[in-house]
This record gives sequence, structure tokens and C-alpha cells, in this order.
Amino acid sequence: MPHKAKRIERIFRLTVLLLFLQLPSVTPLAQNIMHLDSLNVLKYPGYIIDYTQKGIEYTDKVIEKYLDERDARYKTPNLYKWRFMLQYSNEYEYYKFSARNNAQSITLSPDNRNKMGVYIGWKWIFLGWMFDLDTHNTKKDWNFSFYTAKVGIDVFHRKTGENFKLRKLSGFKNPVSEDNLVPQQRLFDGISVEQTGVNVYYIFNNKKFSYPAAYSQSTNQRRSCGTFIMGGSYSSQEFQMDVTKFDKNIRESMHPSLNFNRIKYHDFSINAGYSYNWVFAKNCLANISLTPAIGYKHSSIKSEESRSIFKNINADLVSRAAIVYNNSRWFVGMSLVSHTYTYRKSALSIINGFGVVNVYSGINLFKKEEKKK
Repeated sequence: MPHKAKRIERIFRLTVLLLFLQLPSVTPLAQNIMHLDSLNVLKYPGYIIDYTQKGIEYTDKVIEKYLDERDARYKTPNLYKWRFMLQYSNEYEYYKFSARNNAQSITLSPDNRNKMGVYIGWKWIFLGWMFDLDTHNTKKDWNFSFYTAKVGIDVFHRKTGENFKLRKLSGFKNPVSEDNLVPQQRLFDGISVEQTGVNVYYIFNNKKFSYPAAYSQSTNQRRSCGTFIMGGSYSSQEFQMDVTKFDKNIRESMHPSLNFNRIKYHDFSINAGYSYNWVFAKNCLANISLTPAIGYKHSSIKSEESRSIFKNINADLVSRAAIVYNNSRWFVGMSLVSHTYTYRKSALSIINGFGVVNVYSGINLFKKEEKKK
């Protein structure tokens, strides 16, 4: 069994290396440092694997020494080298555009997206593959999260423009009957959205409190504990709207502030909040985390008549919740991560949010040598 584990570990490290070499910016550097020939084939694969292994081991030691300090009375580390996990995800998003002068608003959102995934983890590396259960869904997105005792990083990119539906109208009336217009729940292809963001935060009570215990199952919280969190984030949001795709009755009564072609804004924010891990039974953990943010937004709005640039202050919110059972060998749980962004000017406001609910189950494999004792 130990020889088999070492062979799997070696294959995994080589896979990480080869995926890294696929990045375009890495290839020129790799040719000089890693001795690639003209066909980008490794001349000395054993040499490269050995140095990759040393690099990973050195990084692992740095993380354990400086970022993963712990009080053993409150949390204990994972006893195993490997993690294997199956996960189901349900993603949602919504966009509400409001004209603040006359209370008109339009709410658009696509159907929730359902995905299944398989993940394998080794120490602080966690890779996986997910596929859509909805065959008609063509949305492109990716995200990356990195949690240690002291710091956490979330990175995401989303681009979508299909499967939207007009969910709700407010302040729109039929010009003949004066009745409120009721949206028909049919596909609306007049909007496209692209979002990119990064969120970095610091955990103050990091020796006792464990984010990974709630969201990446790499440690176990033994006693209930809370902590203050503080960090910063950047996001870029772009909306493109084709108002001609709306029904005639909506277009004719639409307020001018909603009649835009393109909105793009950059959001720089500082966030601070609180997170609490509640150990309500042996090996059972519940977490809730709220981090409101004050953001500085630099935005541009383009309509058929003009283009305007604004700078202002707005509020955002990142929230998380989780419930986990983890006995060090087996784990099962559910988590929610939600992002809400706001944009407000004197004539127009936008509230957009997206999030994901994950349900997962997994097993830890191959106990670490130092833990066997």
C-alpha cells in the first residue's frame, strides 16, 4: 500500500506540472529553465519532477509554519495525505435594474445551474472537474479558493448571456388598461454579463478558529470559536443590454435611465466582518460568516445618446454558511457562498448577486507517516 500511495503521489505531481506548462505565459520561461526542446517535450522529466516535488514540499512547510499555526485544544490537522470528494452544486444569479426617480425596476435571472463534480486533494492542492447536468447551459465560469488558518483567497470569473428570463417588473403599466404588466417567464436574450473578482481576507483569531474546517475539510474544529475578519477585494462588472428585445409595452413606458446599452464598473472595497464555528456535537460543525464591504466604484454608462463616467461609494456583502460532519476519515456536508454587489446613482441603481449551494461527501486516504505514531 505505501508503494502504491507513492506512485499515485508522483503521478499527481506530474499532472500538476503538465497543467502548469499549458499556460501560454509559462512556455517561454519553461524552455529556458526546464530544458524543453523545440517541440516542448521535457528532456529530463525525472529532473523536473524532483525539483517540482522539492518546490511543493518547501511551500507546504512555509504554509504550515507561517499560515497554519494552531491551538490543539481548539482544532486539529487532517491526519491523511489525500482527499477524494464527490460534489453537487446548484448555482443562482439575479440582476435588478431600478430607475430611482419613478420606482420602475426590471429583474432578470437565468434558471439555476446544476453541476456534478469529482475532486482529489493532496495537502493544500485541491483539483477537480465539474460538468453541467443541464445540457442546454453554455455559461462559462471558473473559480478558485485557497484557505489557510490566517488568510483566505477567492477568485472568480463569470460570463453569461443565455437562458435569462424576465422574472419581475415593477412600475410598468399597460398603456390601454392601466393594469400592471406581468412578465412572461420566457427566455430573454437581450442581456450579457461578464464579472471578474478577487477577495483576500485575514483571520484574526487564527490559532483557534479554522475556516478550512468548514469549507475545505483539511482540519477539524474541536471547540466552538469565532473570529473577526478583515480584507480587501476587487471586482469588474460589465452589463450589456439590448432594450429592443423587450416587449413593446415595456419599451414604450420605460424610464430613460433604464434605456442603456452598456454599463461597466470597477469596484475596490474594504470588508470587515465576523465568522463563527459552532461545534454542536462530536465531529459536527456549523459555520456562518458575514463580511459587509464599503466599496469605491469607478463606472461608465453608455446609452444611444451619450456616455457618462461616475465615481462613488457603495456597499457590498459576502456571506457564507456551512454544516459539516467530519470524523477525520469520512466527511459529508453542505455549504453556501453568496456575493451581493450594489451600484447606486441618482437616476439608476443595480443590485446583482450570485451564489452556489454545494452538497458533498468524501473520504481521506493514506495516513501521514508522522500521524501513524
